[in-house]
Amino acid sequence: MDTNPVLVAGISMLLQEDGSVAAKALTVSTGQSMLGDLLAANIDPETDLIIIDPCQFGDQLEAAMDIIGAGLSKKPRYIAYCGVMKAGDQETVRSLLTLGFSGVVSKQVDLQVVKIAVASVRHGLVHVEQAYAEAMFQAGPDADADPILIDRIRKTPMEAELTEREAFVLRAVAFGKSMKEIGHELDLSSKTVETYKARGASKLGLRTRKDIVGHALRSGWVTQQ
Repeated sequence: MDTNPVLVAGISMLLQEDGSVAAKALTVSTGQSMLGDLLAANIDPETDLIIIDPCQFGDQLEAAMDIIGAGLSKKPRYIAYCGVMKAGDQETVRSLLTLGFSGVVSKQVDLQVVKIAVASVRHGLVHVEQAYAEAMFQAGPDADADPILIDRIRKTPMEAELTEREAFVLRAVAFGKSMKEIGHELDLSSKTVETYKARGASKLGLRTRKDIVGHALRSGWVTQQ
């Protein structure tokens, strides 16, 4: 949902390209009318992920999330799609993660990055755009920061060097997905996915799928049942 109807329509179409996601574009008004638009919106009760620009809602953001959640069958995951943030706005990113957002990306990135963020969050991961994540780790965690929040966004130094797609491919491999399945999600060929896997694994010093799964377990990407 966004105030720009062209933007929401474009992202909705992008997410539905491979048929694995059902997406709905919702345009909201600016100012005080936003909450009224949400109250009147026909949001599917089975909706499990919301893409929203938190900057557009300002101090109405928590009220908007309450309205959205009230009509859904389960608590949704949120991705912040921010239009006015800079790489150094790490405090805003921390606040959004604390509020319950599972992803933070800017409107300056390629739309394919939005698709990667959606796939990551649907897999139960937290996706913070690389520029924001690097700014947060360079600044270091606040002394009073929530340790659970710090754990959600922690990266090893080498992980911070992974590109968005390298990180996504490696995590998908750790979840047991094949090159074909990952390529289907990203609209890439299996050969291209294999290239991202190889580059990412090389940066982390990993060689086999077993190494990737082991790293994923140690880093908290996935947990053993």
